[in-house]
Amino acid sequence: MSIPTNIINMVMTKYEKFPIALTGCRTTNITLDCCEYDFVILSDTNIHELLHIDDNYVKIRNIKTKQDIHSLAPLLQNMEIINDPVWTLVTLKQNVTTVMSKALSLYAKNAAVDALFYANRSRGVAKNNTLLSSLWLKCAAYYYLEAVIAKNGSIPMPTHMLTQLRSINEDTYNHGIINANTCLGLERANRSSISRSTKAVIGLKEIVKNHTEIVVKKVQFLLCSSMYTDCYFYLGYITRNIVIGTAFKQRIMKDYIFIINIAMDLTTDQSFLSEFSNEFVNICSTLLR
Repeated sequence: MSIPTNIINMVMTKYEKFPIALTGCRTTNITLDCCEYDFVILSDTNIHELLHIDDNYVKIRNIKTKQDIHSLAPLLQNMEIINDPVWTLVTLKQNVTTVMSKALSLYAKNAAVDALFYANRSRGVAKNNTLLSSLWLKCAAYYYLEAVIAKNGSIPMPTHMLTQLRSINEDTYNHGIINANTCLGLERANRSSISRSTKAVIGLKEIVKNHTEIVVKKVQFLLCSSMYTDCYFYLGYITRNIVIGTAFKQRIMKDYIFIINIAMDLTTDQSFLSEFSNEFVNICSTLLR
């Protein structure tokens, strides 16, 4: 991956004393022009920063020297070393490569467990609270698809998950993927639904004091590229991540369920929710066997 000189210069100027590596989709062949550059630096000091360099966004985050290698490995898949004064990252990369298969297997299992948990939650409220049932079902579907991607050797990347799923040739997962996509309502992806979701997602991210710039840039790019389904999927995934962070804070869920409804384009079709929450519990259970 060729990194623009101005980005390298800026990152090196600010963080030259640290070991630095490029991670994320910019180290793969599925990156898009709208994608940010993800850099990790090896430091026990908490560092999270978003830089805007010309037309690009650059995310900086730290990884700690004694962090568990199995939880770290998926984040560092395909990493490209940028600065490594004492060869620390070279050793880390070798260790990551050694445990990657096991780490992805663990990631997939955890995602599948989460998928089953939320599918059961959806089924439990399908008759009494269709909005919550729809929310939990969509959460389950995203976790299921993450599990499938990890089982097939890659870390899920939000903007590219549909591309990653399309590249899977294993027929074993076809039924589950089709059902997950149905649960997500991808057939409803159009400019109108995406416009509503985008405004709501931005509102949610502002509520939790999170950056909105990258979301706006990606939505604009995906729409201009007529990638409506990918855009719809991405917005739902971002909302899922926000919701899961507040899912057990009942006051927050109560206060913002209306905006969550718009952001995730939830359905109130009780018969659909009853049928697919039951079906999806079985699908997730099968994935865990």
